[in-house]
Amino acid sequence: MSEVEVRALNVEFGRLAAARKIMAVRSSTGSLADDRVNAERWISRFGSVDEPDDGTSLDAGADSVIIRPAQEDAAAPYVLYIHGGGMVYYSTAVFRPFLRDLANTLHAPVEAFEYPKAPEHTVEEAVERLGSHIAARCRELGDRPLVLAGDSVGGLLSLYLSLRVLPGVFSRIVLIYPVLDLGTERESYRTFGEGYFLDSGAMRLFKSLLKPFFSERAFDPFALSESDLARLPACSIVTAGCDVLRDEGLAWREHLADRSVTLRHQHFPDLPHDFCLYAGKLDSARSAVAEIARTAFQG
Repeated sequence: MSEVEVRALNVEFGRLAAARKIMAVRSSTGSLADDRVNAERWISRFGSVDEPDDGTSLDAGADSVIIRPAQEDAAAPYVLYIHGGGMVYYSTAVFRPFLRDLANTLHAPVEAFEYPKAPEHTVEEAVERLGSHIAARCRELGDRPLVLAGDSVGGLLSLYLSLRVLPGVFSRIVLIYPVLDLGTERESYRTFGEGYFLDSGAMRLFKSLLKPFFSERAFDPFALSESDLARLPACSIVTAGCDVLRDEGLAWREHLADRSVTLRHQHFPDLPHDFCLYAGKLDSARSAVAEIARTAFQG
């Protein structure tokens, strides 16, 4: 992989990381239920805002939430979104400020899907549920251009669904700081393994849950078959410079550089993992989300 400039964390996120350290926020309390509550409480306090009266409509159901902008472009795609959190944390509610910004910038509806969480449920259960609900929605939408997107593990799931479950359905997939390598820890695990909003220890836990499912299905983004590559839609990948997953994202971009793949890449060198969740309050995150909407989702 080519040399990557290591920059200091963005000032806004640097202050937030310092506050997190001063507050002695632990990555785990020993209780998964408490950890989930604390994770959502943190995002609610430091990343979210009350939903503004901007004409955006929200339709929340049992399986998904649809966010429609005040002004919708009839030619815009319909975006289907799979949220991150290691398949252990979060719900679509945590992502609403980010998804609202995305919908308003794209002038397009964005639908985010719920799924059962590990370890109470298997990865297989979650993927089957996602596949079933997303497939049903795609059938209802007919010939409208469809974009499948996801962040972190949601990026990995989006890649898998687009190749193995719903090939040929999506006009584009968008992978935001995605999990792509379940077997290797690159240098970014050591550089950003603690204090950058996704610790290497948490990522190892998530990988231990994910790896059996993808191994059993011989699905490895770094070893895609020619038939997989032929089915791969136009793809956008977004990487964050201060992220344990940075190096695998950059390595995957280079891995596909000499293949017949339409790949668009955006890199935000001074932002951490999960920066999209802070679009409600941090200018740097909001600007990045707007840039992602203008670039990664277009074409």
